[in-house]
Amino acid sequence: MIPEHVMHELRYIEVYTAKKIRNQRVGVYQSPLRGAGFDFDEHQPYRPGDDVRRIDWNVTARMGAPYVRLTHAERELNVMIVIDASRSMLQGSAGYSKKEAMTFITASILFSALSDQINAGFCAFSDRLLVHTPPRRTRASAWSILEECWTLAPRAKRTLMIPVVQHLLTTLKRMTIIFFVSDFVTDDNVLESGELAQLAVRHDLIAVVPEDATEARLPGGGGYLRVRDLETGKRATIGLGRAARAKYAQAMGRRREELARAFYRVPMDHVFVPTNEGPVLPVLSLFAARKMA
Repeated sequence: MIPEHVMHELRYIEVYTAKKIRNQRVGVYQSPLRGAGFDFDEHQPYRPGDDVRRIDWNVTARMGAPYVRLTHAERELNVMIVIDASRSMLQGSAGYSKKEAMTFITASILFSALSDQINAGFCAFSDRLLVHTPPRRTRASAWSILEECWTLAPRAKRTLMIPVVQHLLTTLKRMTIIFFVSDFVTDDNVLESGELAQLAVRHDLIAVVPEDATEARLPGGGGYLRVRDLETGKRATIGLGRAARAKYAQAMGRRREELARAFYRVPMDHVFVPTNEGPVLPVLSLFAARKMA
């Protein structure tokens, strides 16, 4: 059962999200992907392999060479929220735990989709696919997903994302906006995988990365810090000091930059969400940026 303090925040997110979406409704969601649809994007010269059914014969006659008509992917889209339910997501020291932030992010996406009349589905994974809920467009379905999101308690000692990517490749039959809510600390190199690249060709991928403050820097002071890996249970002792803190901060800064570059290579949009701040605004800002003026 969802704790009362989390439920209170979720009710606030539902009301706040609906209000913000109504205020932002100056256009409709526009996918950055081109595909089967009716909304014109641009004309391009015909290239071998292009669908001959897309040749615009009026433009072809005027230009004296074959041109194809490109359209945006259809706007009646589905959303799929894919959450990382591994034990590393229990990390949390200030503000919200990653689990709480993940639940609030999921709620923001669900209620945003609901307000925009978009079907929303749900997947969760750890070292394998844990649960799959097909896209629906009802308030009851959204709250059912949130209950399921909160109650997941996997015990796997590693995190694998490629199995859920393979599942999405085989089950999603129409273009879908896929939100990956994860810290992307995995035991497989998913961001460099062919499976994720293939998924990005067919669908619109967005990474939402919860960040805990303690992961970016070591605490001040001297002495030693004992830490434990939440997934493997391994323990380690870290010496604290000015040099150690600087080295750790540089390493974590490099990881963040490398993660952002990997997202661009896939390609997939991304947003980092600090767990000591509200996750609603970053998610709603992402939705707003994808509105056509």
